[in-house]
Amino acid sequence: MKDMVKKTIFLMVMSYVEINIAATLSNFFIIFPITFLGYSFYVYRTNSNANPIEAFLFGLLVDLIHGSYFGLNATLFCLITYLINSYSNAFKIFSYLQVCLFFGLSATAYVGFTQLVLNIYNFSYITLLVSSFFNIIFCILVAVFTSYFPKISRLKI
Repeated sequence: MKDMVKKTIFLMVMSYVEINIAATLSNFFIIFPITFLGYSFYVYRTNSNANPIEAFLFGLLVDLIHGSYFGLNATLFCLITYLINSYSNAFKIFSYLQVCLFFGLSATAYVGFTQLVLNIYNFSYITLLVSSFFNIIFCILVAVFTSYFPKISRLKI
């Protein structure tokens, strides 16, 4: 129970940060899904397989916080949880660059899918392309940061 409260608070803080920086980054055609990446990194870093019901409930919480269509984030959180759990052994033999590309491209898929659902008549390929580069570079910077400061990356949430 205590672990679930920690995860919920972590997710709410990530959503708060995402909502606050979204307006600034949208001027540069960037959509930065911090909540999605934070949850993905959490599922990736845990030693046990994440529960799909937990992913669905956290996705519903994010839907409520962001005011998006009910079930959009829940579906995408379940999908990323399934992908990470399915390929957890393959990630052990991948390099940091390959894992960063996976997370950056999954964030790009998240951005593309949410933009298709939320802005069907206002879809922008430049936003998708710039967000893709930004998300991949962010994931690479996180990997570099955790390799140079390993004690910080081992902190439990």
